[in-house]
Amino acid sequence: MNTTEKLNLVSPETIEKIKNSNIKSELEELDFKEIYKISDTPSKVEFVKDIVAFANSKGGYIIFGVNNSFEWSGLDERSDSDVDEANIANILDSYCDGEIEVITNTVEIDADFFFVIYVFPSKQIIPFKKDGQYSKNKWKAGKSVNVSVFKNGDVYCRRGSRSIKADNLFYKLKSNNFNIIENVSQQPVMYSEFIGRKEYLSELYRKVENENNRIVQIDGIGGIGKTSFVHYFVTKLIENADFPNHFDFIIWTSSKRNRYTPSGIKELSEFISNYYELIQEIFKFITENQLINNEEQESVDINEVVINFLSENKVLLIVDNLETLNDAELISFLEHIPIKSKAILTTRETLGDFYMSRINLNGFQQEKEFPDFLQSQYNNFNGDGNFHDLYEKYLDDLYSYTKGMPLAGQLITHQLAQGTPIEIVIDNLKNGKAYEDILTFCFKGSIEKLSIVEKTLLFIFSLSEKEELLSIDDLIYISNFTNDEIGLQAIPKLTTISLCYKKKTEAGVIGYSVPYLAKIYSKQFLNLDNEESIIANYENFIQEKLKFNSNDTSSINLIYRSQAKNHNDKVLADNALRAFSVATYNYDLAISLIDSLILKNNKFPFLYLIKGKIEENGIFKDSLEKAKKEFLFAIKLDNDYLEALIELGYVEFKGRIGNKDKAKEFIQTSISYFERAYKIAPEDQRVNLGLAQGYSKQASAISYYHHKDTKKQVAEKANIYFEKAFYKSDNLTYTERHSNAIAAFGYASNFKNNIRNDESALKICNLGLEYEPENTILIELKRELEFKLNPTNYTAQVFREKGWIKQ
Repeated sequence: MNTTEKLNLVSPETIEKIKNSNIKSELEELDFKEIYKISDTPSKVEFVKDIVAFANSKGGYIIFGVNNSFEWSGLDERSDSDVDEANIANILDSYCDGEIEVITNTVEIDADFFFVIYVFPSKQIIPFKKDGQYSKNKWKAGKSVNVSVFKNGDVYCRRGSRSIKADNLFYKLKSNNFNIIENVSQQPVMYSEFIGRKEYLSELYRKVENENNRIVQIDGIGGIGKTSFVHYFVTKLIENADFPNHFDFIIWTSSKRNRYTPSGIKELSEFISNYYELIQEIFKFITENQLINNEEQESVDINEVVINFLSENKVLLIVDNLETLNDAELISFLEHIPIKSKAILTTRETLGDFYMSRINLNGFQQEKEFPDFLQSQYNNFNGDGNFHDLYEKYLDDLYSYTKGMPLAGQLITHQLAQGTPIEIVIDNLKNGKAYEDILTFCFKGSIEKLSIVEKTLLFIFSLSEKEELLSIDDLIYISNFTNDEIGLQAIPKLTTISLCYKKKTEAGVIGYSVPYLAKIYSKQFLNLDNEESIIANYENFIQEKLKFNSNDTSSINLIYRSQAKNHNDKVLADNALRAFSVATYNYDLAISLIDSLILKNNKFPFLYLIKGKIEENGIFKDSLEKAKKEFLFAIKLDNDYLEALIELGYVEFKGRIGNKDKAKEFIQTSISYFERAYKIAPEDQRVNLGLAQGYSKQASAISYYHHKDTKKQVAEKANIYFEKAFYKSDNLTYTERHSNAIAAFGYASNFKNNIRNDESALKICNLGLEYEPENTILIELKRELEFKLNPTNYTAQVFREKGWIKQ
């Protein structure tokens, strides 16, 4: 460190930064004193003790002029005026057997003066070369007593905010140059190369650094990579580069009883199973690192040593695979972990009773992390060639089945590296063959413990071929269980063990589903007594849904829209709808059924319409293209087939997603199909909504600042169609009300984003909420608009609702 850098340590700017940090406690590397005084022996001895303690430790600041309440009040007449650095050096030299380097400065902040000493850490241990003592008169008695602060040969160090006599712990830390003492590097590394997870790593660092968090929970299904993620994170903490940290110790403990490898599940011989074993594991770490004196080890209370160690030191404790521990003492211990220490827990089950911060770990991101992980694992298994070059076109299918789960990725690349054809790998993924081990590892232990209600919901979720979000009402209808059994018991339980997740649909309704591999496991291994009745209810449920088109905006029955001209066509149309219902849980069978119907009458447009809808709901990369092909067949047979034109319009509109470069083209093509449909049925609400959405999306792509008039013109055109997209009747069905709410959201968003008229947008929001009062996306949009229009009134209203101010 050069002279400029040293001076910067005590510059006014640096000290003001410390002041503005609003630190309300003394730290290992920062000490506050109200008075600077070294002119009398008692003050001099205490001063030397603190300086030596800092030098023997990590160094740090002593700032004089800050009182016990951490108020920066400045120095007053009680402090010495002599702040000569040479005088300080002479005092230190008279007591210390070694050289101590300090740098000082007097800093003025807001007309108050502060004396600052920065003590540089010493490479060598510095003992005292003479006693530090002084005489003190007892109160009233007038008797003089000798006070010994330190003795010749003593070594002092910093421990938290105190200057204490050095112990085994200090000598161990000093010998390690105050780097973290840890056992993480002794743990088996579960990865050859760590890929991605940057957002998760940053989030975990923020949570660990947050002074209000004592415990951070990492949860997720088995095989999602929790152990590897935390292991990598703490290695970065140890390196102290990407994630600077303030821990002195990191202790890794594990209750993991087995681990998955591509060659099977391996049982582990060493794991902790209860509170006592966890305490023993921490105590073992303490003794192996010689952090207490050898002679004390035989007579001490182990529990007391561990608690004291966690209380007095900055320790990061890792407890891996906590869900296998069902020990009340352990849970209580973690809940009351001493304030200086923190814990990271990995678990499959959300431990909701803890006052903790939580991260739910999901699979790799599709765009970069997942392909990079597969490439890394393929190289690790010595696969021939470049994974991206060989299998890039299959990446979407691989991701759709695995959702980026690392263990599944390992197995995929292992099979490919061993020469298994990619087609067989994908087929195995689809039907679960060759994946029994990974499915068992990830799900068996958790699912076996479930109640009949919870298992039934998993079975229901597994019936759909692709992700299908089912509401609580849907699940009640299909399962015949009550709202309390599902909403208050089963869903929360499945969520805590990461077997169920929730998402908002476009309508703002909360829906639930399960990870794909959990779905495969449930299909293969769940056996229920009530399976037949559940499947029958599910098929009835699907038939009910078929009354609506793909956007759920019409209650007109598809049979009516089939344009069947005779009894045979009606029979085919009815069978086509049955095939459509089968598609939700067996795509291949549905395609086989609809193809057999087309063979019976290949001139019936409705059959191609239904096949297109089956394809559209598929889980493949080219599902929309396949659907479009079938809808075009229907149009070829009947150029004015309204239903096919509407479906084509919506398919093209969906096609813009993920195709930024061609988004304008997709939107324009969508509008073209809806315009053709408009000529046939200008009053059809679905057609008008399609046109409204298309023009609104076009307007949003136009710059408000450069082409304001054009943007408003296109947006006004969208509004004309939004007006006609509403169902108008005194007796609207549920679906019609829902459609009107969706139309209102688009209409209000068009006013807000494109026309910049928040008053009109709010008016439309309120209209939509009349149709569907619980529609969450409308509620959120309304809140945003109300805040923009009148922040003061909005805030007051929210505070009243929360009970923070009186009505």
